[in-house]
Amino acid sequence: MKKTNNAKTRCCEHTDLPLERALIRVVRATLFAQPPQPEMDSLPMAQMRLLWMVYHMPQATMKEFSEKLEVSQSTVTQLAERLIRRGLILRFHDSKDRRLVRLSLSEQGHRLLEESMAQVHATLQEIWNRLGEEERPKVMEGLEILGRVAEQFRFEQGRSPLTWREESLAQPPETSDPIAQPMVDLMARRIRGNIRES
Repeated sequence: MKKTNNAKTRCCEHTDLPLERALIRVVRATLFAQPPQPEMDSLPMAQMRLLWMVYHMPQATMKEFSEKLEVSQSTVTQLAERLIRRGLILRFHDSKDRRLVRLSLSEQGHRLLEESMAQVHATLQEIWNRLGEEERPKVMEGLEILGRVAEQFRFEQGRSPLTWREESLAQPPETSDPIAQPMVDLMARRIRGNIRES
């Protein structure tokens, strides 16, 4: 019993990091508090990743989804089957080459993702509106610095770059990379139920 308590103490020592404390506070207040979306919240993470990928890569082939998600084509096929049964995506053969199978969002899937993005956008817009004119540049400067250092750390670890790697946070690119799906929103929805107010 004593060993377990010591292990728990060691495990929780990192919670005193000011960066972690600040990030948890910001993410909890901005993304973890979105209104429930039963259709979205019930999806496993793997299915949500493919759903967002189909949104960003309309009518791409199974092979292209496999490459972008870095999983096998058989895995993409299984995930697609489940999303098709839920009525969120459609599968069809290429009109010029029947060997190619493509995926696209159904009307229901498109509506679901648009509603999810609208919720997040509305929350962030309201928060931005409440910042004072002198506070906004400070917020953006801090985020720029944090993003740059974090991306450099990822690069040094040999990990792939994230969204808007070479763009200003204040000026996102007009054409987003398919990998730049709103993953934070997906993760927030999956673990939101495990976050408790302190």
